[in-house]
Amino acid sequence: MRILLTGASGQLGGYLLRALVNDGVPVVAWSGAQTGRLFGVELQAVNLADAEQVASAFRSAAPTAVLHAGAIAAVTECRRDPERAHQVNTRATGVLAELAQQTGARILFVSTDLVFDGEKGWYREEDAPAPLSIYGRTKAVAESAILAVAQGLVVRVSLLFGPSMVGRPNFFDHQVAALRHGQSMTLFSDEWRTPISFATAAQALMALVRSNSVGILHLGGPERISRLQMGQRLAAYLGVDPFAILAEPRNSVPSADPRPRDTSLDSSRWRELFPNQPWPSWQEALTQMAIP
Repeated sequence: MRILLTGASGQLGGYLLRALVNDGVPVVAWSGAQTGRLFGVELQAVNLADAEQVASAFRSAAPTAVLHAGAIAAVTECRRDPERAHQVNTRATGVLAELAQQTGARILFVSTDLVFDGEKGWYREEDAPAPLSIYGRTKAVAESAILAVAQGLVVRVSLLFGPSMVGRPNFFDHQVAALRHGQSMTLFSDEWRTPISFATAAQALMALVRSNSVGILHLGGPERISRLQMGQRLAAYLGVDPFAILAEPRNSVPSADPRPRDTSLDSSRWRELFPNQPWPSWQEALTQMAIP
């Protein structure tokens, strides 16, 4: 197996690249603009918005499987530049799907729980997407291109958490720092997800790309937790007073994109197919992390 990993310098991509290297899997690692080496692998700067560059780099890579984790994942960034969001999140996925179909490569597309509007919760694979944000819409449309490929698999991943592996602090890192310094933060008491750690998701995606699974699978954690509960549990784990955590309803903070209330994912289909894969709770996942 020779894997093409897109988004290798992203937050999830860093965990995936580390897992691939640790498993001794030959990997070609694409990054948006970042070059250099990560976990001993040379990063190739490939602009996903440039369809010709994507096609040329794909042919040079000659992968047997594609782990497509590259995307513009920030909701605000997608809203600021919807055309680029479409090019990177939707059109590039279509190009990669077509190339995979032509070459017989397997392709796994990392999608999101934000393809749902949050009015139901505990979403199953057969539930119809109804995204509220431009980001969610670009990912929902991209899914159809993957599903048209014989060896295509869409994996909708819930909220990810854990320390950064790529040298750029993420939301989790900022929360840890704020809690340790007693800085105030506002967290939503009525926004629910099924968070899963980066490490757990990376292990699951590695098993999935090696499998024969096709279609759609949901990949979330075992617990439905609010943003507020996540912060409170993190404070307890760090042994700090959560006095600085302020609870607010999600609609109290103005946003150009409506915030979905409950995008929790039902991951029972994945569990049936992969019952031996690790599936730690929020608390268990924290104990397995090296938190700076």
